[in-house]
Amino acid sequence: MKGLFFILLLVSLSFSYDKLPKNSYFDPSVLEIQQDLYLGKKLKDYTILTDKGWSSLYKVVDKKPTILQLAYYTCDASCPILTENLLKAVKDLDGNGFNVLVLSFDKRDSMDTLKAFKEKLGRVPQNWTFGILQEEDIKDLTKSVGFRFFFSERDRTFIHPNTLIFLSPDAKVMRYLFGTFPKTKDIKLALIDAQRDKPTINNIVDLALLACYRYDPSRSKYVIDPLVIFAVMGFSLLGVTGLLTLTFKKVQEV
Repeated sequence: MKGLFFILLLVSLSFSYDKLPKNSYFDPSVLEIQQDLYLGKKLKDYTILTDKGWSSLYKVVDKKPTILQLAYYTCDASCPILTENLLKAVKDLDGNGFNVLVLSFDKRDSMDTLKAFKEKLGRVPQNWTFGILQEEDIKDLTKSVGFRFFFSERDRTFIHPNTLIFLSPDAKVMRYLFGTFPKTKDIKLALIDAQRDKPTINNIVDLALLACYRYDPSRSKYVIDPLVIFAVMGFSLLGVTGLLTLTFKKVQEV
């Protein structure tokens, strides 16, 4: 039963339910990313053909924490869903403090498919970049972040994990968030997390906020650190005890 749940969970990460191929079955380990193997790994400076011209990974990152989504532009299921939900989730965040990079892992993608994918999203902020890679770089990049995928000839679709990869300002892999419905809070904390090695004066307060949370890999989200809860409860108990003591002394004096 537990195994079945795990398979359904992984399938749900790759497809919206209405797009699930009938009678599909695959080994879920194909999609699993062993995060510990890749966290802290610095990516190469890949050459990218973007919707703004030729560029490179480091130029797009531009010394800012960056959200990387690997997608394919002819996808009509989970890829655009994740991109659209990411767009909604970051709309109230300060776009000057981070970048978003959507890269295709499909060697068949072109500027035409890229533009068609982007146009369906409507207005996209300036800090977003869409790009395509050369075939060898697709293999190298996906391998570097543990992103596995395969093409199902029968279903005519790619099977792949849906994840947002958070890069540090110097292009190191710092965090993964899985699923097609990212939450604003988790994205904000992951962006702070991505910059923790090189904090700036501006994000000292943000780092204090991050200290109250810890990343839960089993749920792919940030949760309040239990130590913070115990600390608050401890201080509250001390405060109440002190107040009761003072009150008791005043009653005795009267």
